Amino acid sequence: MSRAYGSFGRTTPPARHVLQAREAIAVLESRTACAGMMLPYGNGRSYGDSCQNQDGAIADMRSLDRIESFNPQTGRLVAQAGVQLTQIIDHAAPHGYFPAVVPGTRFVTLGGAIANDVHGKNHHRRGTFGCHVEAIELLRSDGKTYNCTRSSNARLFSATIGGMGLTGIILSATVRLMPVGSI
Repeated sequence: MSRAYGSFGRTTPPARHVLQAREAIAVLESRTACAGMMLPYGNGRSYGDSCQNQDGAIADMRSLDRIESFNPQTGRLVAQAGVQLTQIIDHAAPHGYFPAVVPGTRFVTLGGAIANDVHGKNHHRRGTFGCHVEAIELLRSDGKTYNCTRSSNARLFSATIGGMGLTGIILSATVRLMPVGSI
């Protein structure tokens, strides 16, 4: 098994069964038996080794790494869950925008930042990452994709932010970036 799926704290062995993102999506959409025993895996930077699933499978979401849209007037960005915060920074900074919350590393995925509801050094001013999420596209084990916002599928939206991947697999998200005077 590849060390690419080991835990960040190196306290647990790497996952036994790994599905790539497209394969995991197909499994969930077909509602096969192992769908309920699958956890999403971003870039493996979660403290506490939360990306591990010794008795099930992990879904490597890193190939879903496309920024779908960015509005340089509003700072609204739509991206797939496997996009790393460093990619968002590289894309938005030239336009004067930056993620409102960045944890100790910018090498976390968008899906991971949401699932862990990460915080940064500015949490007393900006809150957690979830405070800046506008929408989540979520694939659940029932094979259905849900578009979740604070007003549509609101309970699922709230449970997914900080839900550690237990509500389903985040496919994409819409986030509000903050304007910055200089980088």
